[in-house]
Order: sequence, then structure tokens, then C-alpha cells
Amino acid sequence: MACASPALIGGTHFFLFVVVTFFIATLLWTFVYLLGIREVLNLPINWILTELINTGIATLLYLIAFIVQLASWSNLYGHGRGSNIAAGVFGLFNFLAYAAGTYFLYVEHRSAGV
Repeated sequence: MACASPALIGGTHFFLFVVVTFFIATLLWTFVYLLGIREVLNLPINWILTELINTGIATLLYLIAFIVQLASWSNLYGHGRGSNIAAGVFGLFNFLAYAAGTYFLYVEHRSAGV
């Protein structure tokens, strides 16, 4: 987030939107697990499928966002170019982490037989 702030061009606006949105969503899922909210709430929610869908959407949007960020800044020169290229590379790392998470959640969902 810090590498791409402040957003100087349109592609960076979208990149920061994706980063901040899924940073907050990931924090919420972390608190759901740490506080044991899944076990306390007696709601008919398939939590693994819900998290799989959330992580899958994050993976797809991070894929688009890091490509947009790198494409937007690859042909520009001047103030902020290096940090915004670094932000795009970190977006690639986040994409890979979310893709791995999506895969592991998919395997867990399939093994649960639900």
C-alpha cells in the first residue's frame, strides 16, 4: 500500500482499491478465526466455501491489479516510478499467496464432501 501511495495515475487508483479492500477482508477473516466466531455462530453457513469464494475473488482481482499497475508505470519516467513498480511486484507476490490459499481452500472444500 505504501509503495503506491499517493495514487498519481488511474491504474494506481484501481490497484490501491484492490489492495485496501482485500487487506480489510483478510483482517476480518483473521478475526473470525482468532476469535472463534465460526464456532459461536450457529448459522447455516459453509464457512470454507465462503472463504474460498472470497479468496478466489481476491486472487482474480490481484491478478488484474498487479498487471494494471505494472503496465501503467512501465512506460512512465519520473517521480514515483520505482516505488510504483515495486508495488506492482508486491502485488504479484500477493497474487501468488492468494492463489496458493485458493488452491488449499479448494482442496479442503473438496475433501469435506460438502
